[in-house]
Amino acid sequence: MAAGLLVVLGVGGWQAWERFGPAADPVAAKAGCVDPTDVTVTTTAAMREPLEAVARTADPGCWRFTVTAEAATVTARRFETSAADAPAVWVPDSAPLAREVAATSDGVRVGEVLASTPVLLAVPKGLKAPRPVTWSATLVAEDSRMPDPTTSTVGSLTLMEGFGEIDALPGDRRAGALARIGGMLSRVVPEESLLTSHAGQSDSAIFPTTEQQVHRAKVAGLTVHRASSTTPALEYATVTSDRSPNGASDALVAAATSAAGQKILRDAGFRTRTDSSPVVEGAPPAAALAGAASAAQAKAAEQMWAAIAKPTRLLNIIDTSGSMRAPAGGGASRIEVATAASSGANQLLADHNSVGLWTFSTRQRGRIDWTEVQPVRPLGQGDQRSRLAFSLGNLPTRLGGDTGLYDTVDAGYAAMVKGYDADAVNLMVLFTDGVNDDTSGGLSLAQLRTRLAKAADPKRPVTVLLIGMGGVDAKALGPIARAVPTAGGGGAAVFTVDRPQDIADVYVTMLLRRLPKG
Repeated sequence: MAAGLLVVLGVGGWQAWERFGPAADPVAAKAGCVDPTDVTVTTTAAMREPLEAVARTADPGCWRFTVTAEAATVTARRFETSAADAPAVWVPDSAPLAREVAATSDGVRVGEVLASTPVLLAVPKGLKAPRPVTWSATLVAEDSRMPDPTTSTVGSLTLMEGFGEIDALPGDRRAGALARIGGMLSRVVPEESLLTSHAGQSDSAIFPTTEQQVHRAKVAGLTVHRASSTTPALEYATVTSDRSPNGASDALVAAATSAAGQKILRDAGFRTRTDSSPVVEGAPPAAALAGAASAAQAKAAEQMWAAIAKPTRLLNIIDTSGSMRAPAGGGASRIEVATAASSGANQLLADHNSVGLWTFSTRQRGRIDWTEVQPVRPLGQGDQRSRLAFSLGNLPTRLGGDTGLYDTVDAGYAAMVKGYDADAVNLMVLFTDGVNDDTSGGLSLAQLRTRLAKAADPKRPVTVLLIGMGGVDAKALGPIARAVPTAGGGGAAVFTVDRPQDIADVYVTMLLRRLPKG
């Protein structure tokens, strides 16, 4: 499971509070028990209090129940690594995760589902739900907020369903939707803040949450909407391990499935085996809830999120030779398409991504064909976004000269290797409307190939995207792409773009290149 995103987004503190915050008092053993065994029961924050209440009604054996709470993915890692502090009983909010852990961990067994709660779209007063209500529309909506999918089952289910919907779209709509996914990073918030800060308070937004959480929060003016596509649900299954003393987990399950236990869970806002009807107004009937997602679906969503969350260190290099004044298609000039495409890419990227800008044509600075207009810096640092936007807007006034392509590729690649960021995808994107036409001399293709090979470092792989414009044959850029070293995972690809909106396809391809193969 990906964990580094917590540092990038600054949302790690709440998870620690769940685990190490106010602890539940142990549920006492029966009278006469001389040496009771401590039995740790771990669940999620939403289930901790009701499960502790259930444990107090359990048949007292020679044990003491202590109920703790943390994200299900954290407990899963304890089991998967055979950690000494893995609990004796686990009640996660994801039955598929429970089954996955049991399949790969010795002595771990999945038992009954004690309760469930559907995932719904919460809409505060004054805001509107997307029409139709879909998870894909929620993911890309600018007024939405999302819990971190690496720690929140609500977040991971929303991501999973949303990606599934996007994947089923026609090609052009799919590319556009995936391209907008990057902006979701800036809208990820701690799950605990959704109903305290975003449900009509200081930062109103639409967001996915559970029926149980809405029931518990009782926020005035908050409505819930079911997706027109799928309504997933959190399922709380019991998981036991060999460290659970005989009879302890059975006693807990018996208490949870008793009439008293079912009432405790229902009063807390959960749907139970004896009453699966809606808990809040607007929630769907039990028959409308979807079955659990497959392990393959969960893995695909996890990989896609990891690809989105990993930062990009991007250097955009734009051809400013005189021929860029010519029309590209749709009435726009080639330079207008290039600048609009570059601006669009910048808008798609979240603040933790770093972007810089170069231009090139012959003799920009004496015999040097390229100019650093803006250094590669994080988009969230100072006024980097506005600097890039201003510089891109001025490029149509800086046209002239021929296409010093080979020298620029050489210099840009060397700069990217030198400034390599091991925690990011290092990417150089070059827009051009022609092949190498360096009237001032410059490198030959053979010399370029030699210099790129010399500059390459397998421990510092750089990906190069060559984007041809104005009818440039992609095959003409092929020799340059093949000259880029592939050692360590680097390499190059060639695209053609004649409309600014085509950059979405390039962005999606760049995104999918990060996914594990197989």
